[in-house]
Amino acid sequence: MHPDLVKLLELQSRDLDLLEADRALDAILAEYEALDQQLKGAQQAVDQAARSVAEAGRRRLEVEGKMENYKKLEERGKQRLEQVRTPKEIQAVMTEMDLARSVLAKEEADWMKLAEVITTLEAGGRDAATKLAEMRQSQVDVRSALDLRRSAAEGRRQAALTAREATAAEVNRALRTRYERLRTVRTKVLVALDGAACGACYTTVPLNRRSQIRAGTLIDACESCGVILYADENLD
Repeated sequence: MHPDLVKLLELQSRDLDLLEADRALDAILAEYEALDQQLKGAQQAVDQAARSVAEAGRRRLEVEGKMENYKKLEERGKQRLEQVRTPKEIQAVMTEMDLARSVLAKEEADWMKLAEVITTLEAGGRDAATKLAEMRQSQVDVRSALDLRRSAAEGRRQAALTAREATAAEVNRALRTRYERLRTVRTKVLVALDGAACGACYTTVPLNRRSQIRAGTLIDACESCGVILYADENLD
């Protein structure tokens, strides 16, 4: 095998180790994200409950304002009754007072309903807050274990990266550039010959090129898929 291919195969092995370390770390980070999403959902329930209570409270204040206005209308009506003299005027004032009392009764009924709604919403908010607190507590040990796994995974990744960089420095620069370019589109850049064909796409490689690749005198790529070919000496 060509000496440069030996180093390049070692680099590919390092890259595969690094890829595995990245995937392991990504899996752990995904577990963090899942826990965060659980907390986010529980927090949203708490926030929604608080908004609902606030909105119901705002509506109750509006109703209280209306109730106060109709009470004032009723009071003014009583005062006017003391001032009017004719039956027609008295009837008009009484009609206005009856209307004010009727609307006031409706607003009072709405106020009572809103009070019940607020009580229910506040209870729901307390339940949501309790669930959030319980969820946070239940995640403490899980997150501690994840922290340990993450630390170990980051250590493995750093070791894999250090080994990869050390190996890359020993590879022929032009060949390394070619390798890195191919690596942007495929995981395995170097592929062993499979008999008379490329081991990646199984396109037949001409005999003279196969012979040179096997003799270690040629570094060549598959004309079809572009992978760098080598001869697996263990299979010869």
